[in-house]
Amino acid sequence: MQKKICFAALALPALLLAGCADSPLETLLPAENTATVETAAAPQPQTLNVYATQALLPAVQNYASSQQVTLQVTEDPAAADLVLLDHKPDGFVEGVDVMSDTLLAAAAARAGITESTDALPLGRSLYGYWANGTLLNSLLGDGGVTALQNASWDEWSDFVETLQAWLEEPSAATVTLNGSKFTLPETKLDTLNATGVFSEPMDRVSGYTAAMLAAGSELTEDTLTGPLNGVYSAVTLEWDNLAENDETALFRRAKLTDLLSAYGSEACQNLVLIPFKCELEESDLSTEEYNLTGLLDYPVLAEVGYVTVRAGTEETAQKAAKSAALWLYSSGDGENALTETLGVITPWNTASDTTTLGAMQIEQAGTGILPGITVTQAQADALEENEEALRDSTSHTTAERKTFTEQALQALGVTEAEE
Repeated sequence: MQKKICFAALALPALLLAGCADSPLETLLPAENTATVETAAAPQPQTLNVYATQALLPAVQNYASSQQVTLQVTEDPAAADLVLLDHKPDGFVEGVDVMSDTLLAAAAARAGITESTDALPLGRSLYGYWANGTLLNSLLGDGGVTALQNASWDEWSDFVETLQAWLEEPSAATVTLNGSKFTLPETKLDTLNATGVFSEPMDRVSGYTAAMLAAGSELTEDTLTGPLNGVYSAVTLEWDNLAENDETALFRRAKLTDLLSAYGSEACQNLVLIPFKCELEESDLSTEEYNLTGLLDYPVLAEVGYVTVRAGTEETAQKAAKSAALWLYSSGDGENALTETLGVITPWNTASDTTTLGAMQIEQAGTGILPGITVTQAQADALEENEEALRDSTSHTTAERKTFTEQALQALGVTEAEE
């Protein structure tokens, strides 16, 4: 039996997938915010110097537009006053301890943060493989999308390889998904210009979630090696079935936030989500918290990023950065920038259901998700580089997999590099 998660318990890993009853969204969200964020701050600064990743930049663009602030975007986080990163900045940039500042501490309280930190979370977003729902239905027929979402690893990998061959030379082909058979059409659709199954991921790191959950609370070389081998299989499956470019692929691994930023909300409304699947086996699980079916079939609710007020800047610049962070956390327009523009579930568990995709995210978060992992930006960069090293591989050997897993263990801080 698959386990479920209560939407209101997203911040409590010990309770995740523990068998909660479904509840309407209204009863799952806090009735009110008990934090006291000062609303009569000093006059708004005229200039904000910011570094932001592509997916998070729209949030501060909304702030600048709403507050008549001139936005100066830099490509160097060490030169910015406000930094928005996809992952925790630890060691990447030095930030102000939010607990040392009254207003930032109030913002942190709204997110349930009570310990010292230099970064405020911006929310969570569904992660996995995204595809055009209409197109998938035309390829597989009724029930095909649901079957694909619940497919085993062997079924998923066979489907990917069969689909890639079909794209290169269409002919009727049968695939088995979740125990049922589906047949690809004899000819390719006139509107289908796909050259491969996958485009390159917009986010790679959240794909390690199932592996780390499988390893349990003790992240060691013994508990992680098997699950990371499973990630290797998933990554090489992508590289082997890569489209010529992003526009000619059927699936893209990403957070919803990434897609909304890149393509706009309207263009994304017909997307469906397929969980990111690793080649996991029962022997890879070192915990009783999760079962194999859940780790394969549930999508990830990933952290979308963090906002940091950089330490060491002059007073006026730092005030400008604090004003922007507080706007996101304490104003209605700021919340809309997170829930409507970025499409996230905020750290205080509000979300938007004004679009089909937003409503789907709320429904999914209330029924079954995997809690995304937290890594530093430096760890994320190392994991991405490790996957990139497989790009030109043509024959996947045991030695190659071993090297990949060893590098991943080092990136995650489980083992140290040999001198």
